[in-house]
Amino acid sequence: MADLEQRLLEHFGTSHSIQFELRGGGMSRVFVAEDVALKRKVVIKVLNPALAATVSVQRFQREISMVAKLNHPNIVPVLTAGEVDSLPYFIMPYIEGESLRGRIGRGPLSLRETVAILKDVMRALAYAHSAGIVHRDIKPDNILLAGNAALVTDFGVAKAVSAARERGAVQPGQTITGVGISLGTPQYMAPEQAAADPNADARADFYALGIVAYEMLVGSPPFHGRTPQALLAAQLTELPPPLASRRYDVPIALSNLIMKCLEKDPADRPRSASELVHVLESPEALSGPVAATPEAVAKKRWRLLTTAFSVLLATTLLGALVVWSLWPGAPPPAATVATAPATTAITVRVNPVVPIGPESTGPAAAMSAAIESSLLRAGLTLAGGTSRAAVDSNTILVETTLQRAGDRARALVRVLTSDPAVPVWADQLDFRVVESFAAQDTLAARVLRAVNDARARLQ
Repeated sequence: MADLEQRLLEHFGTSHSIQFELRGGGMSRVFVAEDVALKRKVVIKVLNPALAATVSVQRFQREISMVAKLNHPNIVPVLTAGEVDSLPYFIMPYIEGESLRGRIGRGPLSLRETVAILKDVMRALAYAHSAGIVHRDIKPDNILLAGNAALVTDFGVAKAVSAARERGAVQPGQTITGVGISLGTPQYMAPEQAAADPNADARADFYALGIVAYEMLVGSPPFHGRTPQALLAAQLTELPPPLASRRYDVPIALSNLIMKCLEKDPADRPRSASELVHVLESPEALSGPVAATPEAVAKKRWRLLTTAFSVLLATTLLGALVVWSLWPGAPPPAATVATAPATTAITVRVNPVVPIGPESTGPAAAMSAAIESSLLRAGLTLAGGTSRAAVDSNTILVETTLQRAGDRARALVRVLTSDPAVPVWADQLDFRVVESFAAQDTLAARVLRAVNDARARLQ
């Protein structure tokens, strides 16, 4: 059998000029081509031959024709479809920009970026769901970023293939996964998809987008680094760590929305994409009160409990002392000196920001000053010195590096203590050099929140 690219060249002739193949196409092989007549770039997606062998071409084309009717600014449209040597293909516009996968690869996104992308994707899902079309493979690779907009692509492959399977296109004893192709991606697969529930509906897209949102904010999905089998088991049975335990600046409204999308039971997830868009458009999603971590809540409860116990104990002792002093013949009580309960003095050591490369030296010094000023304005005590070995149990250490590449810069910061019970807090901020003032304020505010959380854990 001739090479697929050569077969495409022969099939399209002079109408399309094949330029190169993109990697990581999942259920399709993806080629970038030029539409010669219109002088524009397009992508040609050809169903993987192993998968095409299990699918009725006619049924696949009918499903793709339904998807081609979707017309929405946040959905990459299907321009045309056909087949080459019994392999179904469809053609879509080439989107200039990058995938969300590429953006996440540079570090966690800001709250504003995350909410903006989620709103665009939710608008696309709301439109598609209203037309009865479920994506079934929402993941960062299928979300493209072009300018200030996010677009959802591949609204056809998983839907068309699964429809063909449900209608008997797969031979008896053969399954889609049996040929090495998964209808969906385990890292983002809803529990009902992992269980091969044929009744999985639009709420499976909400679960997948919840995983994507979690990854945008944290830098990795909830069950990162596991085998496909372990991932499917986790999707079915394991609760993801609360978002507030992984990042400290997420507003309660946004955190609750994402965690609700990650409910195992579809009935507990949001009912519609429009409902999610409504929450994302509210001011609370960006600037509402920040969620406290479960550990911080437990710490507060313990402090309240111990305070109440101390008050009760002091009251009891005072009452006993009064009764004893009034008892006939009782000796006078010994003189007592009231002492305030001891509190732990916590200091913060801010190591100078370490520049990576000579062009980062100036911005690094400014970043150090911004962090220190933020902590001082909050009334915190700063310690001198830079040696991590000298950090004792009452010291919080802030370490930061700054790297610059042209007009872009990246700051990496950690807040840590010598107490193994206090988790290391780490964050990353990517910014343009011309926006360094705003970046200094943002990073300083994040460090202050992390330091205050570490102080609460140590006291």
